[in-house]
Amino acid sequence: MKNNMPIVLALYPNARGLGYVCLENPKKIRDSGMVQVFPISNDRILKRVVKFADFFKPTLILVQDCDSSYSRHSKRVARLVEDITKHAKEIKVPVYQYSRQQIRDTFEVFGAKSKHEIVQQIIKWFPQLEPLAPKIRKSWMAEDYSMGIFDALSLAVTHQYLTE
Repeated sequence: MKNNMPIVLALYPNARGLGYVCLENPKKIRDSGMVQVFPISNDRILKRVVKFADFFKPTLILVQDCDSSYSRHSKRVARLVEDITKHAKEIKVPVYQYSRQQIRDTFEVFGAKSKHEIVQQIIKWFPQLEPLAPKIRKSWMAEDYSMGIFDALSLAVTHQYLTE
C-alpha cells in the first residue's frame, strides 16, 4: 500500500446501528460490515467508531450530512454524526459530509435513481458484495440488514466522484 493513498472510513448510522466501509484505495475494500446494537445506544456505537479509527487509522472519514433539508434521520442519528465528527477533529482526521441528495445526484449520472439501483451499481464496481445485496424492498418491509454497508459505500463513491 502506498503511503500517499488515502484510507477512507465511511460511516453510515441508521436505525439498527452503523454501516461501515474502510477503503484502502478507491477500488479496494479493506473491511466492511454492520454494527448492530441492542438496545440502540449512541455511546456504544461511538465506542466502536473510536476502535475503528484506532485500528484502520483513516486519513479521512465520511458521514452523511444530517443537516440537509433532504435528511430524514432521527435526532439520535444526527447527534451520533455530530459525535463522530467531534471525535474525528480530536484525532485530527478530516471529515466530509454528503447529503442523501448529493448521493442520489452522483449515482443518477450512472443511471441509478432508487436505492436498489444504487446497490446494483455498487455491485458492478465491487462484485464481492453481491452476496450481501438486499432484495427489492416492498413498502411494508423493513430495510435489509446489510443496506447500511451499501449506504456507507455510496458515501465513499460520492466523495470520490465529487472530489476528482
